[in-house]
Amino acid sequence: MLYSFTAKISSSKKLILLLFLFFVKLSFSQNIIKPVKITLTDSETNLPVKRVLITVENAFQKYEAQSDDFGVALLNITINGTYKIKINEKAYQKIENQIALIAGQTISLVLIPKSIELNEVVITATESRGMTSTSIIDKKAMQHLQPSSFTDLLELLPGGRSKDPVFNSSNFIKLRETGTSDSNYDISSLGTAFVIDGVPINTDANLQYTTGSRMSITPGSGYADTRRNTTSKGVDMRAISTDQIEKVEIIRGIPSVEYGDLTSGLIKIKRKRGRTNLESRLKADEFSKLYYVGKGFESDEKRFVLNVGFDYLDAKPDPRNSFENYKRITASIRTQKTWENDTHELQWDSSLDYTGSIDNERADPDVGYAKIDRFSSDYNRFSTANSFDLNFKKDSFLKSLLLSTSISQQIDKIEQTKWVQVSSATAIPNNTEQGESDGIFLTPQYISNLTVDGKPFDAYLKAMADFEMGLFGLKHKLKAGSEWTYSKNNGKGQVYDTTHPPSPEMSTRPRSYKDIPASTDISFFAEDAFTIPLKKHQLNIAGGIRAMSLLNVPSDYAVSGKYYFDPRMNAQWVFPSFNIGNHAFKAAFTAGIGKYTKFPTLAQLYPDFIYNDLVQLNYYHDNPAYRRINLMTYKTLPVNYDLKPAVNKKWEIRADFSYDNNRFSVTYFNERLNSGFRNGSRYQALSYKKYDNNSIDPSTLTAQPNLSDMTYVTETLLTSYSITNNGSSLLKDGVEFQFSSKRFSGINTRFTLNGAWFKTTYTNSAPVYKSGQKDIIIDGKRMPYIGLYQFDDGSQRQQFNTNVITDTYIPSLGMEFSGSFQFLWFTSSQSTPMNGTPVSYINPSGEENPYLESYKTDPILQWLDIKYNNALFQKKTVPMSMNMNLKISKDFYKRFRISMFVNRLFSYYQNYEINGQKIERRGLNSPYFGMELNLNF
Repeated sequence: MLYSFTAKISSSKKLILLLFLFFVKLSFSQNIIKPVKITLTDSETNLPVKRVLITVENAFQKYEAQSDDFGVALLNITINGTYKIKINEKAYQKIENQIALIAGQTISLVLIPKSIELNEVVITATESRGMTSTSIIDKKAMQHLQPSSFTDLLELLPGGRSKDPVFNSSNFIKLRETGTSDSNYDISSLGTAFVIDGVPINTDANLQYTTGSRMSITPGSGYADTRRNTTSKGVDMRAISTDQIEKVEIIRGIPSVEYGDLTSGLIKIKRKRGRTNLESRLKADEFSKLYYVGKGFESDEKRFVLNVGFDYLDAKPDPRNSFENYKRITASIRTQKTWENDTHELQWDSSLDYTGSIDNERADPDVGYAKIDRFSSDYNRFSTANSFDLNFKKDSFLKSLLLSTSISQQIDKIEQTKWVQVSSATAIPNNTEQGESDGIFLTPQYISNLTVDGKPFDAYLKAMADFEMGLFGLKHKLKAGSEWTYSKNNGKGQVYDTTHPPSPEMSTRPRSYKDIPASTDISFFAEDAFTIPLKKHQLNIAGGIRAMSLLNVPSDYAVSGKYYFDPRMNAQWVFPSFNIGNHAFKAAFTAGIGKYTKFPTLAQLYPDFIYNDLVQLNYYHDNPAYRRINLMTYKTLPVNYDLKPAVNKKWEIRADFSYDNNRFSVTYFNERLNSGFRNGSRYQALSYKKYDNNSIDPSTLTAQPNLSDMTYVTETLLTSYSITNNGSSLLKDGVEFQFSSKRFSGINTRFTLNGAWFKTTYTNSAPVYKSGQKDIIIDGKRMPYIGLYQFDDGSQRQQFNTNVITDTYIPSLGMEFSGSFQFLWFTSSQSTPMNGTPVSYINPSGEENPYLESYKTDPILQWLDIKYNNALFQKKTVPMSMNMNLKISKDFYKRFRISMFVNRLFSYYQNYEINGQKIERRGLNSPYFGMELNLNF
């Protein structure tokens, strides 16, 4: 019995041991089981199908996974068996089949495209449903638009209009304003940030400007350098090609605190990534020719992506003029590598880019005397960027980490050749320090060669982390990070022969850009985004703060060692949807408010010295050995140590409604920028000797006149010079709206109506020193007084325009066409009334005194009181005009695409009167057309 009982116990232990080992083995096998790998490809293009949800289930288990950028989805199946697989993607035919799944196996599924849902085809810009005003332009819209540069995309914004491309001058962006050509309001374009694949384009170290008098080569086209100068003006959009862009977000509202060093808006550009067919594009229009080729490669096994692209643009402002030309070359190599396991995914993005442009202008040798005048501006930018994005799959506080780095090197050069003539004996100084010295007489006629050598170098570093946590019953998405930028120009600067200067009246000397300190700034930001459910309503809130400081600035500057803070917040109230008929009506209201700060550029922080060369003696003798010219040189550093960053305060409200694929949104915005950068003025009193030439006896000269033997009088010259200050005020108000209908199935057509009313006020809040209403000569001398005036310029501009766009898409014919009717209902401008009476004046001794009412009748001081004609301040309104544009595209065999466009196919300009004078607007409606061929293999 004892043996039998013991045997039973042993048998039970063995059974328990066997069961334990079985479950351990089963558990262990489940832990190390390999996932099922499902690869999705498009049946027509053989490209991976991204972001598609795959569901497999049986009576006991259900698994879901989404395909990644390589079209791969991983399912962690714990029990082998038969499952029902479901794929329901709107662009492809539905899959719902029984399938046997075994751990570790690889399955390839081919998805068959179905007829594209017509409402999903959008060939215009769409308004984002997010918490701030953003226009989204995808590659389909860009393909239909047929752009030559980024400038053309602005037509798609609310308030945008089509414009003929202008390649013989720089193209700068102006968001939410009517615009002005006054360079004192360049903060509008300088304060718009361009971010490409997460890396901003930095232009702060650009110093490419010419010195001396301006040079006009082509009659009627303006000055060669002025039209192309980009110093402290922002990004020249001519240099941005659109062919390698996947999507553009133009944020006109309140961007995240993640982005800084801006005042006006944010342009986020995402370039193509992933496998693509061999693409090529050939475009020709009246002014330009463009060629592009690109290809995307992808390796599923190595999780590696390679994209390459190259484009070339050759443009002329006038096809009949071969003496002015703009060329652009863009090349890019972009890679992406992904590592993934059960806990995290690491993605490495890298890029190597080159952008080059050649901007040439020269005189026609058959026209005019200046046959040798030439101007050439070369721009070459090499850049490399890397980003590491680590995403954690497990539920944790830390969701992702991002590290981005970038460096860029520009090699810029302006070469100017100019024919110079002087009509009298003119002095050229040959010293670079303040004091008295003898100059040399300038050759009456000579050729001046000027080279501006610039080598801006930029470095960028960004570190950011995303978090997620629960607090007070709400899920908070947190973001925190830091940015660091470095800008330095290592070029030789202005290089020319001082005995043959670009202008006989030079106020500068050659300066090396290497001597200018680097600009370094650092910033920190933190943001919280969360959603508050209120029964059936939903309140979304995102708010944060950004802190910025400009480093490496001498302690004399007001910005040295200071931090500037930009708080921003957006909120969106989403109302519960309800049905009207068979469709749901949705509504949402958003509001945002924020502050934006833009630091000064190197050119504004470290301006060049100003030299005043006052002639004390100009004695010209027939014998060159007896000639003498003596100068008193004053060297002035026009630095404004009180210069502060430009600050803009902005708020907006928006309403958004949608019903049955019809959508309407309207936004009111208000912006107040009162500290924009502009050229101000300061005065200085300069004393010098005026030698009497009559004290020289020419018959007794055996050498140059001896100054100690001559009589002289001491005179004082009152003069002003330019400095950069924070005097520009830019105030914006306006309404933007867009309505987009559903695509009507009977005619395959969608209707879009957008437009905007803009009111922009430009004023100068800083006082200005001027010499009065005109040059007054008293006793043979210029009047030795300077007045100080308040608000010396300003204007208010308004415009209201609407665009009606009809676009038709016929997939059975592979054809799409659109017609846009662009109405500019009115534009108006009015100069701000100015008080020409100075608040004070400077006397010949350099003393400042208040300007009294009685001085208006003083024989001399009365000339400081400027009289303005009231007609200068009358409001001028230009009435309605309308242009009709047409775009057509046709696909052949899904490999070839031919497109054409005609701007101003039909136009109407209403005549009007100003002060009784009739203005007839004729000859403004000549069409502008072009066409292109796209090949896709």
